[in-house]
Amino acid sequence: MNTLQLILAGTIVMMSLGIFVVIMVVLQQKQVVQYKLTLREKDLQIQKERLVAVLQGQEIERKRIAEDLHDEVGAQLSVLKLSLNHLQQLAGNGEKEKLKETKEFADTIIQQLRFISQSLHPTTLENLGLSHALDSFASLMNKNRQTAIQFRTDGSSYPVDREKALNVYRVVQELMNNILKHAEAEKVLIIYQSTPQLLTIRVEDDGNGLLIDNLEASRKKTGHLGLKNIESRLNIIGGNITFVKNSPGGTIAEIRVENYQPVA
Repeated sequence: MNTLQLILAGTIVMMSLGIFVVIMVVLQQKQVVQYKLTLREKDLQIQKERLVAVLQGQEIERKRIAEDLHDEVGAQLSVLKLSLNHLQQLAGNGEKEKLKETKEFADTIIQQLRFISQSLHPTTLENLGLSHALDSFASLMNKNRQTAIQFRTDGSSYPVDREKALNVYRVVQELMNNILKHAEAEKVLIIYQSTPQLLTIRVEDDGNGLLIDNLEASRKKTGHLGLKNIESRLNIIGGNITFVKNSPGGTIAEIRVENYQPVA
């Protein structure tokens, strides 16, 4: 073998070694990236599981408080109302008027108690489903606020998974609370639409258009979850939310959840 052949052979060997080293480095980097991605996915899954556990704990506590309010406080107020009715029948004309005012005040307290209990634990959601629960929620809000709230549905009756229904309901609650606090709206429209694959809920207000700004600002405030709470709940169930300006004023929030029906 002459010198030229030796040089050529050596060059080929060196190039082969170089290619081999490059391939090994690329494979190693790929493994490192894959390992980091796996760790990130596990971390995200752990965070999601923790969030689900926290939210489930909140719902259990809300249910307990709502039941206590209904069973204990509600029952006592009902007894008080019956006693006032009895006293009103026995009282004189001057006392009857005072008792009437007291009874009306008791009625107001009972109504407020029902509203709080329903907000804490929407029994309609469990018994009749998401569409009826949102309709009931709108009716309750109308009795306690000056803003006119209307619920509209396309009439679809596809069942909604229980966990997804509860999270969507809480998201609508959070949106409504922020609209009533910050949007200065006179009217709010909740639109419920569903196909076999997609659930869509639009919350439209005619306010000042600052809903999204106030939700974003709540991210930076300690103790205020706002948009973060909304996004977290939707992330759990594979949903999303978008905001656009309403015409001539206000905001449209659209919630979309795919594959929302319970698994057979």
